Amino acid sequence: MFSPPNAEVGRLLSRLTKDVGQHLGDNLIGLYLHGSLVTGDFDPGRSDLDLLALLQTDLHEREVEGLREMHARLAGDFPAWQDRVEVEYVSEAALRDFRTRPHLMARISPGEALHLTEANRHYLLNWSTARRGVALLGPPPDQVLPEVTRTEFVEAVRQHAGSWGEWVTEMRHPGGQAYTVLTLCRALYSTRHGEQVSKRRAAGEVRPLLPGWAPLIDWAAGWWYGGGQQTPDEDHFDEVVGFVGEVRSRILGGHDLRGQPSGPSGGAC
Repeated sequence: MFSPPNAEVGRLLSRLTKDVGQHLGDNLIGLYLHGSLVTGDFDPGRSDLDLLALLQTDLHEREVEGLREMHARLAGDFPAWQDRVEVEYVSEAALRDFRTRPHLMARISPGEALHLTEANRHYLLNWSTARRGVALLGPPPDQVLPEVTRTEFVEAVRQHAGSWGEWVTEMRHPGGQAYTVLTLCRALYSTRHGEQVSKRRAAGEVRPLLPGWAPLIDWAAGWWYGGGQQTPDEDHFDEVVGFVGEVRSRILGGHDLRGQPSGPSGGAC
């Protein structure tokens, strides 16, 4: 049975579960918690809350407006969690058809207000982890969320990694740089093992296998999980660009952490 790490998180999840259930009514099949709060290494002062709401039918803009108001009230009542709650509102049909037919889903995430977006492969990693998550409402997630094969999971990780060659150029502040390093550590771990783990665990696993980058990985983990502050001597932009280039090349080249071809074999992740 899932147990929240502290009373505030418990109250927030209870309130969110109640509000989502009341707002969506019969259109809601289930609400699923995933991410670090389920897999481990959750940090109440830093980590986000990750959820997936599974729906009977796709949402429309008029329905999204009500959800926006609901999330605004939630943020007002739980200010410490403003911009730290990520929810994807996606239908059964979208999860079934995203490879061949576009559907709309709604999403709120850190740095993004609730909005409609296309349900596509970009979000497959979240859906995969949600399938191994915890049901706050509805049937167990592995009974209603579709399976994602290891091959498809790893391919999605590689697609994300490929985009970091461009995204890293925007990371001009220490927080973004620390996030980039930890995210690429996790991507490298995922392409080797075919599973998603916390950024903290991935950094620990990858560090001894990339000794030349160990100081940068240590800095990133220390900044991210140690309440880092932005100061001039913490700018690691050039190092991070180099780190992304090397790790991205290894991921796209299909090599595991030992430099051997990784080519995953299919099967469930």
